[in-house]
This record gives sequence, structure tokens and C-alpha cells, in this order.
Amino acid sequence: MENKNGLITFALLGLAVGTAAYYLLGTEDGKKQLDRANEGVKSLTKSIKDISKKEAKRAEKYAKKAKNEFDHFATKAKKAGEDFVDTASEKAGQWANKASDAVNKAHKEADDIAAKAKSEIKNA
Repeated sequence: MENKNGLITFALLGLAVGTAAYYLLGTEDGKKQLDRANEGVKSLTKSIKDISKKEAKRAEKYAKKAKNEFDHFATKAKKAGEDFVDTASEKAGQWANKASDAVNKAHKEADDIAAKAKSEIKNA
């Protein structure tokens, strides 16, 4: 029974396709309909191409803008990093100078105390 239903369905489908083909290719009205359908497909294809080109240009514009903004922020971040390193280096130098001054002061005071002690020992 299944084979009969499949065969009948296949036959009806073939009949429908054949009728449509005859109408579109064998009659003047069908040829006109087919030509209009072809023109419609061509017009739709052209519209899709035009829209695609326009949207591709738009996407390219946004991509360039995003790249420029990224480059700007990358440059800004690099500059901030360099400024931070410069400031840290400057502060480290200041602290090193202060430490050196403190060591020199302590050394001088130690020398003064040693000289005073030697003087007191000689005088004693």
C-alpha cells in the first residue's frame, strides 16, 4: 500500500511540474510570466548587491573608526605608562639622594664624635 501511495504522489508531483513547465515555456502568457519572474530575480539580485556594497562600506568605515580609537587609547595608555615610570624614577632618585645625604650626615657626625673622643683622650 505504501508503494502505491508513493507512486501516486510521485506521479502527481511529476504532473504538477510538467504542467508548470508547459505553462511557463509553452504558452505566451507563461513566457511573459517567466520573463517577469526573471526580471524580478535580476532586480532583487541587483538590490541585494547594492545593499551589500553600501553596508560593506559602512562596516569598513566603522572598522576604521574603531581602529583609530583603539590606536588613540593605546597611545594614551603608553604615554600614561611612560609618565608613571618617569615619575617613579624621579621619586626614586629623590629618595636615593635623601638617603645619601642622611648617610653622609651620619658619617660626618660619627667623624666629629670620633675626633672629639680622640681629643678628650689626648687631653685626659
